Amino acid sequence: MAPNARHRAVLARLPALPAVVARVYKSLEMFRGVQIANTLTRASMGYFAFLRFSIFLVFLVNAGSWPFVWHIRVFWPIIVARLRFLLLRASLLLKSPSERKRIVAERVEALCPVGANPFELVTVYRRWASIDDVDMFGMHLSNSSYAKALDSARLRVMWKAFPAWSVSRGVIALGATHYHFIREIPIFARYEVRISIGAWDQKWVYVIARYVTPPKRRRTDKTTSNGTITTHNQSPVDSDTNISPPSHSSLNGTATPNTDGFISDTDKLEKTLTEALAATNRRSRTPIVEPDGSVLHCIAVSQLCFKQGRISVPPALALACEGFCNPPPRPVDSSAKPGSVPTKYSASNPPPHWAKVRAMRVPPTGSMKRFKEFLVGGWKTSAEETGDKWWEEALSGPIEEKRKKNLEVLHALRTGMESVRGLY
Repeated sequence: MAPNARHRAVLARLPALPAVVARVYKSLEMFRGVQIANTLTRASMGYFAFLRFSIFLVFLVNAGSWPFVWHIRVFWPIIVARLRFLLLRASLLLKSPSERKRIVAERVEALCPVGANPFELVTVYRRWASIDDVDMFGMHLSNSSYAKALDSARLRVMWKAFPAWSVSRGVIALGATHYHFIREIPIFARYEVRISIGAWDQKWVYVIARYVTPPKRRRTDKTTSNGTITTHNQSPVDSDTNISPPSHSSLNGTATPNTDGFISDTDKLEKTLTEALAATNRRSRTPIVEPDGSVLHCIAVSQLCFKQGRISVPPALALACEGFCNPPPRPVDSSAKPGSVPTKYSASNPPPHWAKVRAMRVPPTGSMKRFKEFLVGGWKTSAEETGDKWWEEALSGPIEEKRKKNLEVLHALRTGMESVRGLY
């Protein structure tokens, strides 16, 4: 081809070059847009993943406040007990009806705290200050969480200390609860709710709850001068929820250590309330220490009533029907050998009134229906006809003296709160 012809061909193509460049630039812009879109997509996926994780974390740390968790936690002892009795009845299908009733009744009788002193029975419910239970501003257990923990602890008392009452479909209604906050429980701290019976009158039974943080356990303590080491456990009980009958001190200040290695202070009600009030008035940060080394954070007094339907049952009657009673009388003869006379009643050595209770509940002479009829009103008829108030005799003597002394303090608390109604 001639040079002129080649030049003309090149010149003819020159106008098309901007279009080619434009297409290339457009392609590059599209590629860049795809990259930006991919980057944004990855970023948004990361943000959504972080948001999902945050929502899951909040949902997880508030597991204690999920729907129905409170109901399961509160009614768990009764659910477990009912399941056990259902399994027991299922295992007795091949037995005769009378034999089934007798075995079930005996199982209930075996759960009763026969021979126990009502003032020496302590229920311990263990919890910890989880995130959903604390005040996030003060980083300590929220005031509402004290009531939530007490709900669970009270129902454990009902089943552990009053099994026959629970089987008879009786309820323990809550009339009032009074809280005295002494010291905050910090976040993540483990604490215990120790419940004991304070006193009772003709209608109400007063239950005392102590919120304490237990001391740190020491594996060994050097207790003897010859260098021997003995193991010492400072915790009153080992299970998460347990009832232990420790030896208590009386209101005059005497104390007796029990076999679990600590001194129970549930009977020093007047002294503890005075110390707590004094510590609050002087705004002192000095902790109130229990005899076993635990720190007292709060005291709650619950006012409960035994109900069969709409009928109130005297607390003394309910307590005696569960086996609570005074210890055996001391022998008059000083020549009796130590250990020959039992120091307390038990299922193998029942108190005198226990035969009457079993006659009402255990076949062939009794049944749970007959026991319920006695609670509803049969006790009044029996007392009028025979004049025998064996439930009062079972709780007379030292228990009656202590009841009256404790009732003075607790009754003043109730009447004081009732007097507030008239203040405006």
